[in-house]
Amino acid sequence: MQNQRHHDKIAVVDFGGQYAHLIATKVRRAEVLAEIRQPEDSVEDFAGYKGIILSGSPALASFGEDDDWNKAILDLDVPILGFCFGHQEIAKHYGGTVINGKQEWGHADLHIHREHPLFAGLDKVEPVWMSHFDSVTGVGPDFEELGHTLLGEGSAPHHYAAIGSDKLKRYGFQFHPEVDDTLHGDQMIANFVLNICQCAPSWTMASYVDEQVEKIRAQVGDNSVFLLASGGVDSTVAAKLFAEALGSERLNLLHVDNGLMRKDESAGVIQLFEDLGLSENFHFIDATDAFLGALAGKIEPEAKRRAIGDTFIEVFESEARRLGIEGHLLGQGTIYPDTIETGGTKRADKIKTHHNRVPLIEQMISEGKEFMLFSPWIITIPGVVLSLVILSINLMGDGIRDILDPHQRQN
Repeated sequence: MQNQRHHDKIAVVDFGGQYAHLIATKVRRAEVLAEIRQPEDSVEDFAGYKGIILSGSPALASFGEDDDWNKAILDLDVPILGFCFGHQEIAKHYGGTVINGKQEWGHADLHIHREHPLFAGLDKVEPVWMSHFDSVTGVGPDFEELGHTLLGEGSAPHHYAAIGSDKLKRYGFQFHPEVDDTLHGDQMIANFVLNICQCAPSWTMASYVDEQVEKIRAQVGDNSVFLLASGGVDSTVAAKLFAEALGSERLNLLHVDNGLMRKDESAGVIQLFEDLGLSENFHFIDATDAFLGALAGKIEPEAKRRAIGDTFIEVFESEARRLGIEGHLLGQGTIYPDTIETGGTKRADKIKTHHNRVPLIEQMISEGKEFMLFSPWIITIPGVVLSLVILSINLMGDGIRDILDPHQRQN
């Protein structure tokens, strides 16, 4: 494998909030590599990062919820910026106070108290987005209030909406700069990454794709890949990347009509992959009867989703046997919101189970951790965060097994 270029990088610690991956996307837009880490990760896992961003969380810092994370992260000698929950945890750690007050939700005006590298190029008053119950009401001796917010005309000021310690290089925003409603939030994040952390802007999506193609080639080796191709953006992008890395002759694609498709949708998918030059080993099966049979008598939406996901695996195994490609690796492309909505991280609440994150898939990923075939990576394209996963399959006996190490599968 070719030597990959070194990039300065930022760690985004995911506390299970809605926007951790959006934060990483905004960092990458500043042409700096961002990777997702977990709050339980060891300090050794943070070696090589030039800065850390702590995400928001559904937990309440004022009540000590989710208080068992590795706070030694805060002792690392790199700049750290926290948003919402992360902001509150930084304040608490350094002697500040956090209380549970009334909910603040919506647009607010951030009044910046003085010139600061975090707010370089911004106005003295900036529109921001608030969404929280807890509030910082005091900061430690090394900290200052960098800004307060007003939620509306005539409202009381929300103090400590932006805090910082230039001595400790610790900063916090009660608001969410990663969302578009914070008009210049991208600039605030870029200011932290470029001005405070002194990262060199050397990372681009194009270079990242090239590096990942090389990584796929090295880690797949002489094997071939079998991918379920729905025609959605997740599996389609995954198919293109695998084809670029391995060649279409080493990529088998299977499109399954589950009986729940739009009229003529499968024909459109087949045409799409033909137009993409991926029809060489493209297979199609109409499994309508199998899926409708699995759904028969089921009322609850979650039970239906589980049945659909399990049936996809059964059809996949059956087709792999029929095609004689049991020894292939299973490729999977999943847009990250599917994983989050399925409660795919420790702190993420389950919204609904997606067919590619049913318990059988999660079990498959969690088993066989000793097989480090391919570490999942986040690949960002316009509007998409895609988790690429390669899984070794063995259809003898227990079915699909020997799965890759799932370390940070959201990364």
